Amino acid sequence: MVNWRKFWRRWGIALSLREPPILPTYAWSYFDHMAAVYVTLNTADPRADEVIRKATEKPDNLTWGDIFLLEDVIFTLQPPEVVNRNAWIIRERFREIAGSTVYEKYIASSIPTDTDTPEKMSLLKADLTRILDVLHWHYSLIPMRERMRKSLTKYCVLYVTAYTALAGVLLHAFHLYGNDFAAVLTCVVYWGIIGGFVSSQRRMERLPSDGDPLIGVFGLDSADYYLWLSPMLGGIFAVILMLMFVAGILKGTVFPDFIIPARKEGLSYFEFAWRTLPRASDDYAKLFVWAFLAGFAERLVPDSLDRLSSKLNASDKPSGPKSPAVSPKTPGSDPKAAVINFNGPQPQAGADVAASERGISPATLTNVLHTGEVPPPENLQSETEKQKC
Repeated sequence: MVNWRKFWRRWGIALSLREPPILPTYAWSYFDHMAAVYVTLNTADPRADEVIRKATEKPDNLTWGDIFLLEDVIFTLQPPEVVNRNAWIIRERFREIAGSTVYEKYIASSIPTDTDTPEKMSLLKADLTRILDVLHWHYSLIPMRERMRKSLTKYCVLYVTAYTALAGVLLHAFHLYGNDFAAVLTCVVYWGIIGGFVSSQRRMERLPSDGDPLIGVFGLDSADYYLWLSPMLGGIFAVILMLMFVAGILKGTVFPDFIIPARKEGLSYFEFAWRTLPRASDDYAKLFVWAFLAGFAERLVPDSLDRLSSKLNASDKPSGPKSPAVSPKTPGSDPKAAVINFNGPQPQAGADVAASERGISPATLTNVLHTGEVPPPENLQSETEKQKC
């Protein structure tokens, strides 16, 4: 016989005439199991009866909270021997869903295990009831988290498809007009954007799956801006990295080589943009790989710019006045034979004694300190006095 209530409900959902049920199919299977366990207890409870009546009359409104209420009622109605035997399986479910770190902390919290007195049985029931509460908290939030992750992934695929179609149209137009530089620049931006999308997807995958699931939901709820921020930064970083290759700031066998227009006065931008191209086929491949990495590894280009900026800042510092060594030469000493010991002077006979008393030269101090500056004369004088001591 046809169940017309289910038939019209399903058609209403398919035609978007009514809201879909809150619980998924597997949740209904779990509910049916709990209802069967309740019947086998042969003990009536008005709260459980109300949940079952709601599932019959308004199945679309049944929630995980109703299922938890039914399971909690069943747990309170079970005899002590059944509770004692079910303790290990409830704790095993908690270990699987909470993760090893949380479960180890739970074990270290002096969990109740003995049931030889009514007081100890009450403690065990309270402990297991709290575990069931945490389990259903995970059951209700994990599907929500996965739906949000799936929705973000769909949007990412749509954006990638749109950017790919746009890049194809631009490449076709640049091919018709013979603008190779604009075609290369389009591909560089495209691969930087794709790297940014892949980076955003990996960031969503790295959201914690254990512990409190609400943290993962918060992370995914605010992760939609990664779908435009990371690709935008990836395209910008890819262009900057390409300019660093063209300028010769980054050179090597793993970096692409470019054909640079002849250096001359008054070179126009359009001549530069028309004639600056990778030298060979493998240079094109290297360029596009590095463009992808610029978007994928978000710290690649910023870290390179930071290192370049630090070198420029170090070279812009004013140098101190250079001063020659202040110690007089000793007859018979050979400056080339002087040996500098950084663990302290060790005077020897003859010329070595005079060399050790001269102090370390300003150039040697500069190389040791790696500051790019020559120490001022007062510092040299203090070093000389230390050496004499």
